[in-house]
Amino acid sequence: MSKMNYKDLSVAVSGSACAFRGRTRLQPADGVGGKVFPPTHLNGAYAIEKRVVEGRDAPIDCVLLDSVQSHANRCEEALQLAIDREQIEMPLVEVDFSDADLINPVARITALEAPHRISDAILRDSELDGTAFRKSDLGRRMDYASLKNATPLLDLSPHSLLFGIWDSTGPRGGLGVKFQRSLVGEIIGYDISVGKKTASRIDPLQIVSAVPVKETKDNDWDLAKEKEKGAIKPSAINHGNIPPTIEEGGVTMAYAEHSVVISLPAIRRLRFPIDGEYTRERDQAGQSLVAAIGVLSVALATEQGFDLRSRCLLWPETKVTMDLLDQPGSDPKPFDLDSETAIAIYNDAVAAVQKAGLPWRTERVVLKPSQKLVKLVRASQEKATNDPEAVDA
Repeated sequence: MSKMNYKDLSVAVSGSACAFRGRTRLQPADGVGGKVFPPTHLNGAYAIEKRVVEGRDAPIDCVLLDSVQSHANRCEEALQLAIDREQIEMPLVEVDFSDADLINPVARITALEAPHRISDAILRDSELDGTAFRKSDLGRRMDYASLKNATPLLDLSPHSLLFGIWDSTGPRGGLGVKFQRSLVGEIIGYDISVGKKTASRIDPLQIVSAVPVKETKDNDWDLAKEKEKGAIKPSAINHGNIPPTIEEGGVTMAYAEHSVVISLPAIRRLRFPIDGEYTRERDQAGQSLVAAIGVLSVALATEQGFDLRSRCLLWPETKVTMDLLDQPGSDPKPFDLDSETAIAIYNDAVAAVQKAGLPWRTERVVLKPSQKLVKLVRASQEKATNDPEAVDA
């Protein structure tokens, strides 16, 4: 099996190929039949659904192990780590909170870490050289971004062109620009059976529940008198024994599958003009770069492993590959996928962008949080410290 290079990627992007696709079967790290714990949603429920599977007469029970949004976040985390390790360079906007006087210090938040990427409210409510970011010369460029003018985002946040944004918090509100996701991935567990989980606490101090305690105003506790109003059991302050409980929890499955698709038609919709003028070279270079970021993010995230959460560590059954879906009716063309190859492709894509005369920012744009944002964060932290029940789930 051959390794992909920049020419393979660029030809696929500039032609009529459909997508790069990866499908990898996974098993729990402790082996077939090992229990894993999916993410919980409203009321602690798992996202279980019926899916059609080739070779099965009827749809089977499946469970979501890693959502599209979570998968995108893991890919972005992998890109951020590669930048921090100086494996790659990429235009990036960050907010530096190091000077903010916070109870729980926040070092920095980048557009790769913010939930809504370059259009996130954290960046909107920060400043560049004392001016609100979206009102600065640099930030105002985003107001003119569109599918026909993706150049401003290439200069500020190229990964946002891949993972998608909706600039609904910007000056244009709901009419803000939208870029669809070009990379979509998820992990699904197939043919599942929901199991049981138990929980208990054995207190080595053997504090009995008959001793009353009370909460004090300073978020502490003290002993209470018998039948005192507001008295609670020691278990409410995490002392004493907790009887064993049993409830639904965890699943076993035949296998899991990690699937990821990079849509080339979506990427081809992106245009990269300079001063309103288009050239085929610039469009192809910009589009190929976005695709290269996709291949790179998947390779990096895959090599970091599939440790999705506590008690949900998965292991690939086979070597990780990526297929090119080129011409209808033809077999997909497989490529080996590893970070070294993906970084080389990405660097070649960057060189092509620079050769085409497109902007490529090598230094980070560093913002400072506005005073109102710092006050909001500090007030929130103070509230959470003094009233733990105020913390959102």
